[in-house]
Parts: sequence; C-alpha cells; structure tokens
Amino acid sequence: MRSDLPSSRRNSSWQRTLWVMVASQLVTQTAFTLGLPFLPLYIQQLGVKDPQTAALWAGASATASGLAMAFMAPVWGRLADRFGAKAMVLRATFSAVVVVGAMGLVGGPSALLALRFLQGLLTGTVSASNTLVASTIPEKRLGSGMGLMQTAVYVGAAGGPLLGGFIADALGYRVPFAVTAALLLISALLILFLAHERRPDKAQPGGEAKPPVGAARVAGPRTQTRLIWAALAPVVVVSFLDQLANSVVGPVLPLVISELSGPGNTGLATATGAILGSVAISASVGALIAGRLSDRFPARTVLAACSGGAALFAALQGLADSVLTLGALRVVMGLFIGGTIPAANAILGTLVRREDRGVAFGLTASAASFGFAGGPLMGALLVHVNIRAPFFLTGLLLALECLWVLRVLRVTPEGGPPGEPTESAGL
Repeated sequence: MRSDLPSSRRNSSWQRTLWVMVASQLVTQTAFTLGLPFLPLYIQQLGVKDPQTAALWAGASATASGLAMAFMAPVWGRLADRFGAKAMVLRATFSAVVVVGAMGLVGGPSALLALRFLQGLLTGTVSASNTLVASTIPEKRLGSGMGLMQTAVYVGAAGGPLLGGFIADALGYRVPFAVTAALLLISALLILFLAHERRPDKAQPGGEAKPPVGAARVAGPRTQTRLIWAALAPVVVVSFLDQLANSVVGPVLPLVISELSGPGNTGLATATGAILGSVAISASVGALIAGRLSDRFPARTVLAACSGGAALFAALQGLADSVLTLGALRVVMGLFIGGTIPAANAILGTLVRREDRGVAFGLTASAASFGFAGGPLMGALLVHVNIRAPFFLTGLLLALECLWVLRVLRVTPEGGPPGEPTESAGL
C-alpha cells in the first residue's frame, strides 16, 4: 500500500485484513478440531483395541507432526519475509485441505501416522496468519490484534470438538475429516480474495523508494537469523514450555473421561467435545482480556500471571473425581492458559523489526512445535505409570514457565538503546 493514500483508506485496509484473518482463523481452527481431538478413539476403530496402545499411537502421531513442523517453521517464516506472509498462509491452508481430508480415508494407524508427519511438513496456519497480521496492523494495536487472533483460535477450538463429537457419534470418526477439508477450503478462499498484505513500494525512477507508512517491511537488510534467535531466546523457551504443557493431556483426556464415566458409557466423543469446547470458550475470553491488558500493562506481568494461574488449576485436575469436576477445573484453567500466547506474541512483536517478523514467528512456532511433539508422547507414556499423572506434569511445566518469565524473561524494545534490558512502555 502506497504512503500517499489517505489515512482513512490505509486504516480501513489493515482493519479489513485483520477481521478477514480473524474470520479465517476461526474457520480454520474449527476445522482442525473437528476430528483431531478424537484420534485415540479413531485409532481404536482402526483396529487398535487396547486403550494404552491407542494412546501411544495418538501420541506418536502428534509427535511426528510436531517434529516436522518444528523443523519447517523457521524455513516457512523466512520465506514469508521474502515472498510475503499471505503466500505462506495460502500454502499452509491449501496443503491442509488435502492432507487432513485424506486422514478420513486411511486403513490403519501407520497411514495416519504418515499423514500427520506430512501435515507438520506442509501446514502451520497459525504462525503464518500471525505473521501476516503482525506485519499489517499498527504497532500500538499489536497486543489487541494478537489477542483477537488468539481468541479466534480458541473460539474455533470451542465449536470444533463439540460439532465433531456429534458428527463422530452419529456418522462415525471418518466423516469429521471430510468436513474439515471443506471448511479449510472456505478459509483458503476467504484469504485469497479478501486479505491484503502491505508490501514496500518499489523504487521510484530517479530516486529511492519511500517507505510506506505502516508498511509490513521497511527498507534495509534483514537481520541474520542467529541474531533474531539470540534476541528471542527467552520468548522461545516460553513458547516451548507453553505448548509442551498444553499437549501432555491430549492423548489421554478421552480415556480419563471414559474412566470417570464408568462402564457402559455412551456418547463419549460428545462428552469429550463438550469439555474441549467449554475450555476453548473460556480460553478465548482469557485471550481477549490478556491481549487488551498487554496494550496497557507490561506483557511480561500478564504472561506470568496467566501461566501461574493455569499451573494451579491444571494440577487440581489430577484429583478430579467426576467428569463434571474435571470439566469445571479445565474451564477455569482455560481462562488463564488463553492469555499466555497473546502476551508472548506481544512481547515478540516488540523485540524485532517488521521485516523480520516472519522468521521470528517461525522460530517461536518451531519451539512450540517441539513442545507439541514431546508433550503427547510424554502423556501417553505416563499412562503406564498412572492415568492421572499427565495432569500433574502439566501443572509442573506451567509453574516452570511462570518462574522462567519472572526470573529470566526481560523485554528490550526493538530499536531501543543497548544496555540493561528494560520493560517496554509500548506494551
């Protein structure tokens, strides 16, 4: 977008792109959570009858996807800086249409494992979408913009499991994957035709290019990836711990709900989807609140408070004696856990220049993917110790995240003076 356009047109452009991406994120996350939360039950339908073995297969498939995504996220991030974030969002979404849709056609857990690995290699819609939004909206709206994006993630994750649970109980575990592919196609078309990315103008004849006001990138060489890594190392650790903690319970939650429901339970997928959906709703509220608070208060303080509160209620779930109690504790935890990612993203946006945010979000997405790779496998292995052990591990990891934020994480705004790190007033 050119800098000589009226400010009202510039404002309407970034606002429209923000809301288009929020809508796209909502549809995408609804699609992804239609079938994937029920993988342990789907794997049992594929012939793996033993619950512990099914949990292990589900954990292994999540680990394969997470590891592939961890290695590819920085690559896609740097390509976003070079060729545009919108192209990377479209690449991730169209790839997901094919790969996730094919999961409903597999004949055994091995094929499902291979497709999950391919999903990790080719997709990664959240980090690509965040890069596009962070490169488009004004700096002073970064916290609230990231909060809206994360709210869309959680709202989508609220409706997806509930809808997917109804579909799975009524039509079988394969049908949700077909619905997923259709919704992802809608999301991709929405971005293709309605989202606009601000890119710097080419040089004008007889002179140098004028940097557009609020452009996604500015003139000048890009920062080397190793320097960005050094600046973001504390935030990268937060992303890893946060995703590791959040994914530990995934492969075992349906099995715990089954145990608490007692023998002869019916509608297990619906009950699981209802709990996951309720947690996502509370997390969306937490994300929206944390995003706004991060515009007014130090994001480091918001992040520490959210991770500490989430740690407490995660550990209490290990003591739940009924499905209702478990669900209530997870809903309260969701209020806190929903605020961690917007606060961390607000810190990230303060640490790097706009033209380096693609690789920055790629690095943090890579760290989160390593956490996503390790968490489900750890949870599946802990089932052999005690089926409640993953809840206590989740609480411990979130407590470590809180301590890390308080003791290690400091924020030095991009472009600030060298020396002792300071908290950014712009957060």
